[in-house]
Amino acid sequence: MQFFCALPLLLIAGGLIYLEHTASNGLHSSYYGNGRLYGGAVACLILASRCLWYAVTGKDNVNRDDFD
Repeated sequence: MQFFCALPLLLIAGGLIYLEHTASNGLHSSYYGNGRLYGGAVACLILASRCLWYAVTGKDNVNRDDFD
């Protein structure tokens, strides 16, 4: 479940970074071009990394048991 929560967060972070990058090249309004979207991207990346970490190491995850 946590893995599927992390995927949209990664996509949102990538979209925010893309918007910030294109805005710094003058393709969007000046509101986006001054680094404001990078904060949102960093927040999404932190949440996504926490979700992925829990998906790999958390309680009742798929990798917890060894089914040999």
